[in-house]
Amino acid sequence: MDKDRINALLAAVRDGGPWLERFTRPRYAGAFQDYTAQYGALWRTALRETEDPARLAEDLIDAMEAGWKEERFWNRSVRRFEEKRMLLTYLSPMLLELGEEPFAACLRDAWNRRRPQDTYTYVSFAELNGGFRNAILGFDLGSR
Repeated sequence: MDKDRINALLAAVRDGGPWLERFTRPRYAGAFQDYTAQYGALWRTALRETEDPARLAEDLIDAMEAGWKEERFWNRSVRRFEEKRMLLTYLSPMLLELGEEPFAACLRDAWNRRRPQDTYTYVSFAELNGGFRNAILGFDLGSR
């Protein structure tokens, strides 16, 4: 896939600041809907047009790694962590919602193959959204 398309897809992972700050119990559902509205069609089109989803996953991880190398060495691990969080909390659940679980698995496998000490697995939006604790200052409030 061409570099411009990869960079467009990579924006769904790289531009994580506004999305990650909305990863809270009251704001995640709305953020996820906004994220899907912004990036869903782009990803759906790219996945329909690709002949080799595994190659697309590898290309995406290559582009992520190239971006990490451009960072100052003290910022690389922070950027890698934030991009992994985007994979976990937004991109993979969106792919599952779009019915693109085979590609989500390709992306996970590509990441895990390259980073065996820092693997991840994906879960659905419903599981993530339902997994927030209802607590204040660490005290559980129970279900409300």
